[in-house]
Amino acid sequence: MPRIHKTSAFTLLELMLAVLIAIIVMGIAIPSMRGLNAEKRLRESYEKVETLAYKAQTNAITQQRTWVLVWEKGQILLQPDAPTAEEKQAGTAEGEETMAIGEDEKITLLRPATLLPPKETPGEWPFWRSGTCEPVTVAYDGPEGTWTAIFHPLTAKGEITEMKMR
Repeated sequence: MPRIHKTSAFTLLELMLAVLIAIIVMGIAIPSMRGLNAEKRLRESYEKVETLAYKAQTNAITQQRTWVLVWEKGQILLQPDAPTAEEKQAGTAEGEETMAIGEDEKITLLRPATLLPPKETPGEWPFWRSGTCEPVTVAYDGPEGTWTAIFHPLTAKGEITEMKMR
């Protein structure tokens, strides 16, 4: 009598079940991956502002003069508070920098220590030659979400107090 050899293989039902499980797992994983990317982009926007503050502090200490971060439409400028005659003639100072703000982004400077009403407060954040600065709160609103950070006057280091992703 001939022997019948049984071959092992997956049934169509088993294959369909495996594909269904893979689709469910990917459906759960993809939104969380998007959230991680959004959080990464939010942190990068914060780090850009913090880096600019660090450069302002460093310039103030090394050059022993006041440097200012100035909020303008579409950008934040790092510049000396009082340019020298040579800098005025050249049109730029060593250490000046610009941080572009996208059209879909908004970065707001809040200066709680100022005595002026908020609408009359200039969008300037000074860093004195000692390296200290005025305490400020910086708020960001962009396509990925929002964050708010408090910058401390002695260290100019920021601390994120609130972060929300869209």
